[in-house]
Amino acid sequence: MICKDGKGAMMDNGKYVRYTPEQVEALERFYHDCPKPTSTRRQQLIRECPILSNIEPKQIKVWFQNRRCREKQKNEASRLQSVNRKLTAMNKLLMEENDRLQKQVSHLVYENGCFRQHTQNTTVATKDTSCDSVVTSGGQRQSTPQHPPRDASPAGLLSIADETLTEFLSKATGTAIEWVQMPGMKPGPDSIGIVAISHGCTGVAARACGL
Repeated sequence: MICKDGKGAMMDNGKYVRYTPEQVEALERFYHDCPKPTSTRRQQLIRECPILSNIEPKQIKVWFQNRRCREKQKNEASRLQSVNRKLTAMNKLLMEENDRLQKQVSHLVYENGCFRQHTQNTTVATKDTSCDSVVTSGGQRQSTPQHPPRDASPAGLLSIADETLTEFLSKATGTAIEWVQMPGMKPGPDSIGIVAISHGCTGVAARACGL
């Protein structure tokens, strides 16, 4: 038995049977009601449809077999077309998602490069600043004057006070002054000194003394 287009069928003995359009229409109506009729139902169909009276029951059986085969092929083709449409749509979505991910990866690679460059620049700048700080600190330590130890005795403390006052008055008034030990007095904490203002000075102290 070979499947045909519904208008005819090849029998096992090689005999080809062709159906008229009216016979095909009658068989199609019965097929929708009963796609797989039994032998009894096929004989009943022949009796109820005079247009099929010249067709043998075996030929009717072959027609239904071919019709089921065509229906199966049609359903399978429809299913494959539906699957193909779904796969095509899915493939399109995957391609779009792939493009989006590639753009995102490219953007992340660019941002990573910028971040690394910024980190390297920051590290170099930090190292340079640290070196400058070390050099500056070293220079400051080297330029800091070292004061010699001072005399902590009463006479030494008095001498320090005299020097400090002299320096202060000189800077504040612009007057050159010096301490003069009074005659008959020994150096010491009880000694009395007087301020000798140089002539020709123009400081505040000099003007106050009428010089």
